[in-house]
Amino acid sequence: MNIRVLEEFDAKLYQELRLKALKLSPEAFGSTYEREVQLTLDTFVERIKPTDGKFVLGAFDENGSLVGSVRFVRDSGMKSSHKGNVYGMYVAPEASGQGLGKKTNAGTG
Repeated sequence: MNIRVLEEFDAKLYQELRLKALKLSPEAFGSTYEREVQLTLDTFVERIKPTDGKFVLGAFDENGSLVGSVRFVRDSGMKSSHKGNVYGMYVAPEASGQGLGKKTNAGTG
């Protein structure tokens, strides 16, 4: 398993995984498949583009398929900029049960 920050060129893979997640686990997300299937690829490019305050980690299997993702967003407050939150963590069914969530967490620490 290879875990790394997603870059703009990963947008199509991220879009596919995100839509899969929304279809298979709609209760886990604040958005819906019906809403996000209408978004352009450029929207996903902007969503994953790393900045000082946010990034998306992706987990790739041995075949290079994106099988997991999680988004980190740093707090912007003057006294809380050392904190952050994670959003939209998802692991595809074919990669679940392998401790990927723990590996992703360890990779950010």
